[in-house]
Amino acid sequence: MTPVSSRRLSSGTVASLGPAYWDAISDRILGRYYHDALIGRLKRDVHLRLIARWCPDLHGKTVLKTDLFEEAHGPDQFLFELEVPGGTRLGMDISPVIVHRARREAITRGIASCSLVAGDVLALPLRAESLDVIVSNSTLDHFPEPQYIGAALRQFYDVLKPGGALVVTLDNPGSLSYMVGRFKRALRPDPFFLGHTLSRRELTATLVEIGYQVTDTTAILHGLENHSSAAMRMAIRLGGQRLHRAINALLALLERLEAAPTRYLTGAFIAARAIKPDRTDGR
Repeated sequence: MTPVSSRRLSSGTVASLGPAYWDAISDRILGRYYHDALIGRLKRDVHLRLIARWCPDLHGKTVLKTDLFEEAHGPDQFLFELEVPGGTRLGMDISPVIVHRARREAITRGIASCSLVAGDVLALPLRAESLDVIVSNSTLDHFPEPQYIGAALRQFYDVLKPGGALVVTLDNPGSLSYMVGRFKRALRPDPFFLGHTLSRRELTATLVEIGYQVTDTTAILHGLENHSSAAMRMAIRLGGQRLHRAINALLALLERLEAAPTRYLTGAFIAARAIKPDRTDGR
């Protein structure tokens, strides 16, 4: 495998999916977000529990979330809910429009302790070894070529402090959700570009190649939440709020499948926890 750092990446290759593209996507879905409110909150809670499990002590830490799509638009946002006592919450997005809308939402919620900036995961506007934790939730599966995933993971490695943790999720190409998504896209395009992703084995190998220590992997969101919002809207029309809540309760129950041996078949996203080794001991 060619080392990620030696691959030559042309910025022109991803220019068409740069700030202007995501600005336009933000304008297009404003007020028409694709997630049902209850499903969005379920997705939010799953991410918050995963972070709490893998990064249990965020006291005094500097934490970066690598895109702000949810914070700008949806009920699945979790940066504003993330508790970092005495620390710093950072949010970044390649789209200035999305950053502006996320900042406006933070003001509406009375969130003062959260810094939101425009930036590219392929060229992070951050100092080396300045972050304790990076949370990258399905940010890196929107590139036109898979090598960009490795390039972004290298950027994350450079800005993490020694001993710092990365929590990264990607679309799970081996999941039922991914198969359903491919069928749906044949009938109706997604609202935005879905790019390459990596299998759990490929993600782990890429992280290790860069220098991370991969300590945990799992799969999350087991109830086809990404495809359920239309069904939830129909449930409200047919059965009202009671049926709506019952379906949501069932989806929440299905999250217990994370503990099952089949989790990489049912989970819509693969997730990995990776640590940048602290080599100050000279070993």
